[in-house]
Formats: sequence, structure tokens, C-alpha cells
Amino acid sequence: MPISQSVGRDGVNLRREVQYVQALLNVFRAEQGRDALELDGLVGPLTIGAVEEFQAAETGIVDGRVDPGAQAIAALERQTAPVLDELRTVTMLALLLSHRPVEEEPPVEQDPVLDDAELHTLVQSIVAE
Repeated sequence: MPISQSVGRDGVNLRREVQYVQALLNVFRAEQGRDALELDGLVGPLTIGAVEEFQAAETGIVDGRVDPGAQAIAALERQTAPVLDELRTVTMLALLLSHRPVEEEPPVEQDPVLDDAELHTLVQSIVAE
């Protein structure tokens, strides 16, 4: 599942592609003894920091962004080649598990309809007050 859009600082940041890059970064982070990123598909300071850390160590070009066909994604996929299929599976599962179905709107409650006798009784009770 190579990325088709940029991920990271000022990137397009498609959720599934962000999760994929996060999963790839987690392999590098594990080798460095660092905590794993949450595979939430969101680009925030932790994800950008992890991209920059990886870039500083592996590519020498530090811009906080992973672009399709560029050095960072190539280096990430190369370092994870032995486990790439498993990462793709984990990423897809994370995406599926993070899906939240659209909530249905509650049914619209209609105003009660009064028949003539009920309306007469209601009017009488208001007048009597």
C-alpha cells in the first residue's frame, strides 16, 4: 500500500495513508527503544516529530513530511520490508476498527393530535383555571 499523497507537515494526510506511515515509523521507533505511535490516522506533533526523527537518522532531509516516491517513504519501506505485509494488514485492521458508523438521527416526535372531545376537555380545563 504505497502512499499516493503526502503525509506529515503540510501534507494531504489521508487517514489510511497516515496510519500506514505511523505503522512504518513504529518499526523504526521500536528499534530505537521509543514508544509506538497510536495508529489513529491523525497528524499531530507526535507523528511529525517521529517523521523528523526518522528523517534525521535515515535520509538527512528533515522536513517532517513523507512524500510518495521520495527518500523517506523508500527508506521506511526498505527498513520494514521483512514485515511489510504484516504492517499493511495491521494498518488496514486499525482503519477498520477506527470506523465509526454514522449515528442515526433520533426519530422526530410529532406533536400529539387531539380529537374533538380531547380538545374540548383541554379548553374547558384552561378556561376553568
